[in-house]
Amino acid sequence: MIPTAFEELYLSGRFDYWGVPYHSLSDAERTRLYETRQAEVLWWDGIEWEYSPDDVKSFAGDGRLSPGLHPFAGTGHGDIYCWYPRWQDGPDVPVVLYIHDEPESHLFATSFSEFLIRGILRSFSAEGAGDGASGGLGAAGVWRRHMEIIGPFLDPAHLRTLKEMGDPPSSSECAAADRRIAELLPIRKIIGSQPPVRYDEDLISDRPTLLHLYGESVSYYRNLVVHESMEEFRPRLDQAETACARVLRGES
Repeated sequence: MIPTAFEELYLSGRFDYWGVPYHSLSDAERTRLYETRQAEVLWWDGIEWEYSPDDVKSFAGDGRLSPGLHPFAGTGHGDIYCWYPRWQDGPDVPVVLYIHDEPESHLFATSFSEFLIRGILRSFSAEGAGDGASGGLGAAGVWRRHMEIIGPFLDPAHLRTLKEMGDPPSSSECAAADRRIAELLPIRKIIGSQPPVRYDEDLISDRPTLLHLYGESVSYYRNLVVHESMEEFRPRLDQAETACARVLRGES
C-alpha cells in the first residue's frame, strides 16, 4: 500500500527535519540548522512528516480514525493526511485529508505524486516561502532544490506543470495552480472519525438532538458490522443501540 516514493524519500532523509533528535539541539543550533536544512528537507508549510514507513505498516487503528484510513503525515493543527485503499481503483492509493473537527473528510489527492505537487504548491503559496536559507539560496534556490528532490517521483504531467511555472513561481501562481488541481478532483467524502457510543447527556439535554446523534452512531456502526463484516465493531454497535433505545424510552 505504501508508495515506493514515500519510502525512498524517508530513507534519503527528506522528512528528517534536524538530522538529530530535536531536544538535543539548542535554540541557536536549530536556527543555524534550519538555514541549511530548509533546502534539503521537504520542510513544507501545512505538512508535517510525522510517520515512518514502519509506523504506517503497523497502524492497526487508534479508535479515532474510521477504519481503512492509514495516517502518514499531519498538518500541524490536528488534521491528518491518510492513505485510503478502499477508494483505490488503479496503481495509486488515494489520499484523504482527515479533518479532526468536522464530520466529513474529503479526497485530497488521487496519488502520492498529486499529493507532492499539492504540497509544494500550497507551501510556496505562502508569502516568503524559502526566504532565509543560507548560501544565497533564497526562495528561488529552495524551490529548485525541492523540485530536484521530488522531481523523480512525480508523474510526467505534474512535473511538467511545475517546470512551466516561474523560477520560482509567485505565491499567487502557486495558489492558482493548486486550485486548478483541486477543482479537477472527484468529489468524494467519508466520515473521518468514529462517532461516540455515549454522549454527555448532562450537557446535551435536548431529546431530539440526542436521538439524532445516537441514530447517526447506530447507522455508522451498523454499516461496519452488517455491510462490511467488521465484527470487531459489534460491541460499539450494541452500545449505541442500547443508548438510543434508552433515550427513546425517556430513561436517563
